[in-house]
Amino acid sequence: MKMMRILPKSFVLGMSLIAIAPQLTWAQSQTAYIQDQVTRARTNPIINPKWGSFLLRTDRLDKLYSLRGYQSIWVDSTGTPNAMVNTLKNILLSADRHGLNPADYWDAQIEKGYQATMKNPGVQWITFELLASEALVRYVTHLSTGRFDPELIDTDIKFKKKEFTEFQELNAAISYGPASLAANLENFAPTHPRYKDLLSILSTLKTQKNSGGWATINSPGFALKLGVTDPVISQLRARLNQLGYSISNNGGNTFDSEFDTVLRKFQAANGLTSDGIIGTRSEVLRALNFTPSQRIAQVEANMEKLRWLPKNLETRHIFVNLATAEFRLFDETGRVFYFNTVNGQAFRRTPSMRDQITFVNLNPYWTVPRSIAIRDKLPLLKQDRNYLQKHNMILIEEATDEEVDPSTIDWKNMTARNFVYYIRQLPGPENALGVVKFPLQNPWAIYMHDTNEKNLFAESKRHRSSGCVRLEQPLELAAYLLQDQPGWSLYDIQNYVPLNDNYIPGEIDKKVTLKKPMPVYFMYLTVEKGEDGSMRFIDDVYGQDTRVSKAISNKRSGDELF
Repeated sequence: MKMMRILPKSFVLGMSLIAIAPQLTWAQSQTAYIQDQVTRARTNPIINPKWGSFLLRTDRLDKLYSLRGYQSIWVDSTGTPNAMVNTLKNILLSADRHGLNPADYWDAQIEKGYQATMKNPGVQWITFELLASEALVRYVTHLSTGRFDPELIDTDIKFKKKEFTEFQELNAAISYGPASLAANLENFAPTHPRYKDLLSILSTLKTQKNSGGWATINSPGFALKLGVTDPVISQLRARLNQLGYSISNNGGNTFDSEFDTVLRKFQAANGLTSDGIIGTRSEVLRALNFTPSQRIAQVEANMEKLRWLPKNLETRHIFVNLATAEFRLFDETGRVFYFNTVNGQAFRRTPSMRDQITFVNLNPYWTVPRSIAIRDKLPLLKQDRNYLQKHNMILIEEATDEEVDPSTIDWKNMTARNFVYYIRQLPGPENALGVVKFPLQNPWAIYMHDTNEKNLFAESKRHRSSGCVRLEQPLELAAYLLQDQPGWSLYDIQNYVPLNDNYIPGEIDKKVTLKKPMPVYFMYLTVEKGEDGSMRFIDDVYGQDTRVSKAISNKRSGDELF
């Protein structure tokens, strides 16, 4: 999927410093003058001042100032910057603790304007007042909603750009004064635990970077495994500790049982083969040798993605991490389920999105998507005209919706153009959807389901599907979702669906509606914190981190990405 180029779309009016900040006429009150400037949104929605590397969005400023009667925030009655300014400056210059770029909010030009206003407040005050407010609004907007439209990054991201609407909360945060401003602005950041985990990881990595980072660990030239002794083992112990994998140094240079246990845990947590072996070209060494700076960029990209989510997730929800291929379900009691999934391949990515389950489908048919029928099934049919029969599938003509005998088709000369059929697999234990399906509401035919390839859940690399999400514990999930409806316990469901070829299933294609929809989030997060505080870094199989990082670092034209 090709990344869409983010094009400039603002209309800059190019107003000069003289136009926006004329000599102050003290006959005109501060509030009236501020109101005049920020209500220009009716005719001049964007003003380009001389100071600052970004534009003034007067519509946003008007929403803030109208709540406070257009009273100034950053200057006193003489136009001199007040005590709030230094507090704001320190907050904006510390934006990197949230993975944001301080220069996007307080740069050298704003600093120059600040100093100029201190020296000559009567002339410069209005420009500085509005620039400081624009910087604040930009900061809290980025902190809460992200820096750009997610759908412009790639076609497999289905989250729409959130609009910042918390102007009343922002005005309240300002009104409490400088002493509590920093704490109050923290409330605009995402509040869910994943974001807080990444904040912690980012802080740790920055500390390590500022301490000089870490040295590359080189292979000794032979495989490291249980019982081996080599000086590199002590380096590996230190690195694992730096990443939060608690291990003692008592073993020194020996690959002992404790090191073996921690190594396997590291491998499993980071999507590597958990075999307790570090080969000469090991993926373990590659993972451990990413520099703090590289990991910081990865964390920042994932923090940006978490801002696409609602500020507070529902107490009861499903969260599928597409990068780690893991399923979690939460409710009022905490985490209920945590198991593996199989997600879309790199060239058939499962989209990042929010959706919901409204019903459970037992003993489902599988109607093969046309893209899969053409790319995957048609070549197999050309090789074996009995393929459909062997896999409990039927052929249906699109125009009549009637079943067609596959033996009557000239498969040798069949092409995508004249393939006017669709393939349907009948319910049963060998159905590609397994015995239960969890339909979603999206238009891309993406859903969750059981599978007839259960062996894949034990693999370390589980991006193996054509886009839908396969679940390791589908019957247990179905029973949980239907627990408030009699007759659908886990035992009941197990007796309803075909678990082997000798069992006659219950009703075909049975749909059971949930009493309350279950929210579902598909997110692609390559950084997580383990339950023990260890850091998890997953390879960017989809390339999504790369595209997000590129958008973050993209050279901006004015305020285009914001």
